[in-house]
Amino acid sequence: MLDNTKKKLNSKCDVNAIKIGNNLRKYGNRHQVAQNIKIWMQPTMKIWRTTSKSRSKAKQSEEDWEQNDESERLKLGKERQHVGRSDSTIRAGWWSGWPICGNNILCTPTCSPSYALQPEDPPIKQRQSIRSSDILSSLVGDLKVPDRKNAADSPDAVAGFADLHRRCQQLPEEWTVFQISKCYTPRWNSLTHQEMLRERTCVEFILLKYPNSELLDGKPLMIRLEPPKESDFFAVLSSIPVEVKSFLEEEVNSGSRRQDEIESHIAGIIDRLVTWLGPWVVLFSGKFTSPRDQQLEAEIFNRVEDFCITNKRSKRDQLLMSLLARRLDLVDLKAIYRFCCEMAADEHKLKGMFDFLAGLKESKFDVVFNSSCFPCLMVVDELVDSYPWEMMNTGQEFCRFGSVRLLMQLVETHRDKIKNGYLRVPALKCHSIINPDNNLAKMSVRLQAFYKEWYQDFKLTIDSPPTDSEFGTILRETDVMIYNGHGTGLQFIDGETILQQDIKSLIFLFGCDSVRLFASGLFRDMAGSHLYYNIAKCPTVVGALWALTDYFTDYYSILLVGQWIPTQNPKFREHSVFDLDSSAFKHGTLQITKKTQSKLGDENLLALMAQFRRRNWLPKRIRCAMVCRGLPVINSAF
Repeated sequence: MLDNTKKKLNSKCDVNAIKIGNNLRKYGNRHQVAQNIKIWMQPTMKIWRTTSKSRSKAKQSEEDWEQNDESERLKLGKERQHVGRSDSTIRAGWWSGWPICGNNILCTPTCSPSYALQPEDPPIKQRQSIRSSDILSSLVGDLKVPDRKNAADSPDAVAGFADLHRRCQQLPEEWTVFQISKCYTPRWNSLTHQEMLRERTCVEFILLKYPNSELLDGKPLMIRLEPPKESDFFAVLSSIPVEVKSFLEEEVNSGSRRQDEIESHIAGIIDRLVTWLGPWVVLFSGKFTSPRDQQLEAEIFNRVEDFCITNKRSKRDQLLMSLLARRLDLVDLKAIYRFCCEMAADEHKLKGMFDFLAGLKESKFDVVFNSSCFPCLMVVDELVDSYPWEMMNTGQEFCRFGSVRLLMQLVETHRDKIKNGYLRVPALKCHSIINPDNNLAKMSVRLQAFYKEWYQDFKLTIDSPPTDSEFGTILRETDVMIYNGHGTGLQFIDGETILQQDIKSLIFLFGCDSVRLFASGLFRDMAGSHLYYNIAKCPTVVGALWALTDYFTDYYSILLVGQWIPTQNPKFREHSVFDLDSSAFKHGTLQITKKTQSKLGDENLLALMAQFRRRNWLPKRIRCAMVCRGLPVINSAF
């Protein structure tokens, strides 16, 4: 079996660097810091090891910076209104006024309007004073932090790491939490935002809460993937929103039908992403919910443990093998062989590990494995946020966050309502805003027909935007707000007004790019409408990562809402929303076809979204675009 698999591979797989962030040592003197400490840097919570090589690159970047014309430097400094990744590592003097306690170093949110730092342009002399071979010493000096010998509140990577560990342990046991981020490179000093999106760098998966984590005392685990050989890999993956919008605009302007081309483009990107991840696609899987699956996992865990004891493998190896073995149904033999290449030191050990894992796959996953899992909570870096991560495991429940800190804040705000891993929201008082721009006549007719009959108790705002006062009342007093129209709805209400609200509603934004992150300048951090809602304590925002088409968006919206919130109309009480005639709905009427075998509904919102990702009759441009930003939710009034 091993020989056959080898023949399928063109060459031995590259060995990815797998690092476990559980050996942070306390600060020594300043001379030792640069070589001995992993620093959890703001704003994307990356682990960055300072070496003599990286210090020389950093110093060279500073020298190149100083050689630029002074006027150009001032111009560039004004454009950098937000401190980017390059500034956070190299130009430490720009951090003046940045909170430096352990919590903020670990958990500061990315691209959040409420938290983004907007420093004044530093003077040229101040920038020159930053040039130092010891970056951490410069950082501490510029921030005027007292020496560790004289103060207990100075920056401490060990204390910050311990705080992150403690906070992760307090999250619900049912959750799997991990962060995806591109690795920092000194080249970012000279790159614009769009260039950073295309830059070929490693990608880090930092597991904060994950299955079998007790093997490492529950400490975070980092797995680093090297970029693929294709030079355009990240450029293509980052292009989805732009390409989809271009396709749709050309279709509208020229009347061409390019749906098949769009579908093929997105399908190709998903295939490339899965191929690149290889065995690590198993990271996109939560903890099992059913006793049957849990029993199978326990049996596999014991088999892996016996193998590791017999072959004298470490606890780290046992953990990584168990993460793969519990979801061998998601990978093929080629991915298993790649994993073994990364783990085994010689040919004999490689063969033994491959035979063991391949045998497990054949004996335990020989039939279709339909598992039910608790949610995966992904903290996604802005540079990889437009990727269709949810399609890596279409049966899994996913939700996204912009930062660890935002995740922690939402959990603390709504902790009393979180039971068994889900936020329980009674979807009783609901308000739907339909066509507020009053220029989508067909959509207005369709959705009015649906909501006026299916949900007779819903409050509706039709063909006109709500005032600021009305919008604030909706956010504070209703359980669910549904927006169907252009964009995000922020064209009718100021973001500052949203931030002043104490939002109660769960929010659906069925508009183009409604939860997409945008960069408003060459060097700005990215921001999105959902961040305003989340910062104002909104637990969950459902929306689209890119542009959508009219009819399919309307149809997706009534399917999702209709399955999650039961109708109170006796006429439809025994029917599922799937029983509606889709052709009649397209023309603005509600008709029931013969009763289907579809389930009448589901209280679990993320489970419904996962179910729709597997519906092949829905276009991929719709299935991949719709994501959840916030906490996993259950309708407690179901």
